[in-house]
This record gives sequence, C-alpha cells and structure tokens, in this order.
Amino acid sequence: MTSRDMQSAPSTTAALAEPDAWSSMLGNKLKYLQSNLAEETPENRQAYMEEELRRALQAVPASKRGLYLDALAERFPTWELATVVTSTPSAITQQTPDEVIKKFLELAPQISGEQREDIKQRLAAMGLIISTNKPLEGDVLADVQAKLKLGSNDPIDPQRLGKLFAVMADVLFTLDQLSWNLWRSAAPKSGIRRDNSMGDLRVIMRRSLSGDAEVSASQVQKQLESTRQLIAGLLAGLGPSGRNFARRYQQRYSPDAIREAVMAEGGGGGLFANAEAKCWKRYTELANEITDSSIENDVQEAVVKYAEDLIRGTNR
Repeated sequence: MTSRDMQSAPSTTAALAEPDAWSSMLGNKLKYLQSNLAEETPENRQAYMEEELRRALQAVPASKRGLYLDALAERFPTWELATVVTSTPSAITQQTPDEVIKKFLELAPQISGEQREDIKQRLAAMGLIISTNKPLEGDVLADVQAKLKLGSNDPIDPQRLGKLFAVMADVLFTLDQLSWNLWRSAAPKSGIRRDNSMGDLRVIMRRSLSGDAEVSASQVQKQLESTRQLIAGLLAGLGPSGRNFARRYQQRYSPDAIREAVMAEGGGGGLFANAEAKCWKRYTELANEITDSSIENDVQEAVVKYAEDLIRGTNR
C-alpha cells in the first residue's frame, strides 16, 4: 500500500479536538488502514500505522499529547501500537534539525521512486533545492551549444545525450587504441609516446566522470589532444609520403640516375661504347632492392617522419 493509498483513507481533522473525539476519529481511520493492509507484512503494517499516528500527533500540542494517547489507548487496550509510540512525541519534539536530517538520510534508500519525486518537489517548493529539467547548465551548456551550433532555446534531451556520449566514447576509444598501436608498430624508436601514467583513455575518462580528485577535465583534454595530433599527423602524412617516396625513387632508379652512376664508375666522365648494356646491368642490380618490404618501409618512414615533424611543430 502506497502513501497515496493512505491519503485516500478517511481524513482526520483532529487538530484541536477533545481527546475522546480525537481518539474516535483516529481510531476509525486506523481501522480503515488496517483493513487495507491485510496483504502487507506485519512489519510494514506496523510502520504504516506508526506513521499515521505520528502525523495525527503533530497537530496536538506537546503538553496535551499524553492525554490524547491515553484516550486512544483506552479504545485499543491490547493494541501494541499504543505502547510502541507512547514515548515517540516527546522524542520528536526534542530532536534537533541535524538529528532529523540524519534520520532522513538513513531512511532515504528505502524511499520509492514516486516518493522521491514528491519529496524533491516539496523541497524545491521550499527553496531548499533547485529543480531543473536541463541536463546541462552554465559554461558546460554554453560549450555544447557552441560546438553543436545550438540555439539558446534549443532543448537537449538527457537520455539522448547519454546515448550519444556512449556511442561517441566507443568510437573514440577504438580510434585511440588503434592509432597508438599503429604508431608503436610503425615508429618503435620514436620519442613520441602516449602518456599512460594515469591509465589509458577509457580509464582516465571513467575516473574523471566518477569524480576522482586526481583526474581533472584538463588532464582528459590533454590526453585527447595527444591522440588528435597523432591521428592528424598520420592522415596528413599520407599525401606527402607518396611524393617523398617518388622523389627518392627517382633519385636512385630513374634512367638519368642510373646513367650518372654508370659514368661515375667508369671514370673520365664519358660514356663507354657499351654504356647502354652497363646501364641495364646497373638497373637490374638495383632492381633487387625494390621489394614489397622495402617499398612498405620507405612509405612508412615517410609517413612517420611527416607525422613527427607535424606533432613536434604543434607542441613547440
């Protein structure tokens, strides 16, 4: 039975009623509640009844509560509830605000979702909490609006925001892991390395979101920035790496380069009678250097060099 069900029971208007009238009205209400709590456990029934009795006693001056409770006890001489709560009113009147708050916090985990919403609305009405349906506020909201080109009145659905973050985080973790693994393989001797002193990207973001004091938003941003620079360097290096490879290929394997090499080996700076044959022989010798591995290494070195220059240039 919920608190709403209890609200639907006959009302008790016993603020300043005489003890007998008060006990009669409250007794009828308690009987009504008892009949509606048949399916509850004994513990729950007692808790509901005590709650209703405490609510009724709040309207009775503390100096007169003993008389009112005596009148109620006469109507239920064998009812354990009467003795259970006899000392409760005085205890309630002596509780400090801190004690009440402490007791409330102890009971909070047992409160249902519907009751939580009701409590939040009451606290908001009293000005004790600020209730808002905006998932983001302040500078954070301004940043999101600026990045996504949102207007100040454009709504942000918190559920969709959470789902969108999860999808983007999954993509980002994959790119982060893939790019650094690729870099480690392509540039094993490079001084550019990911800082894992606080864990990988997934760990550091999890620590930041959970409120870890050792992980600030700027530290997450720093790690994201290093990954962004690496990915940008690798992608940007693809174009120039092709040109760099072509240039080196021309310098070593082009007809002019081979002819110059043959002339240099022959001495005297002139061509021999069988120069064409020697050029062909020289080319066939050099062609053995052109393998899948050598081409891959040349292109990879060109990409790594361009990426390193770009990253170091950005960090200066």
